[in-house]
Amino acid sequence: MGQDSRLRIVEVLKRRNHASVTELSQALGLTPVTIRHHLESLLEDDVVSEPVPRRKAGPGRPEMVYGLTARADELTPRNYGELCACLLQVLDDPAAPGTVVQAGTGLGSQAGGGKGRSGMTAVVRFLEARGYYPSLEEAATGTVVVLANCPYLEVARAMPLFCRFDVALLESALGARVSAETSIANHDPSCRLRISPAAAV
Repeated sequence: MGQDSRLRIVEVLKRRNHASVTELSQALGLTPVTIRHHLESLLEDDVVSEPVPRRKAGPGRPEMVYGLTARADELTPRNYGELCACLLQVLDDPAAPGTVVQAGTGLGSQAGGGKGRSGMTAVVRFLEARGYYPSLEEAATGTVVVLANCPYLEVARAMPLFCRFDVALLESALGARVSAETSIANHDPSCRLRISPAAAV
């Protein structure tokens, strides 16, 4: 509840640029005491700036108003998923998803992978650092890279061909053919990418 109220304070300050305790209280339907409590927390977290005086039109002491610091940007909404999907639709023809494959190949070349167990370990670390939650499954038919999280899920759901990014990434990193068996974007519990090391890319 407290976090929600603090986010609402950030939203009001973002919309208005500056606001007093009274203005925040009226906008959010919270008591001035509650607003002050939340502002103290936001000040400690360096989200809200120290209050500055604002002159009133009439007589009396100036009113103290609060603003946001640059750190507040971390708490405001982002829509990278839709942006990426829109950009990819412009860049790529679904019949020839060259840009997606090139992007995956480029990132895979930075993974420090290669053939063998050490290469696979390096790639798993690379994927872990990017939020994929990877693990490996060994089977008679080869190794399967299991990705428990899709870090760009909204993009992949809006534009399923983007899943080829992961395939291209692994092929580039491991120098092996990769085939996607399941996909989180298709509402499977995980992405399962089978490695065929015998077939060089």
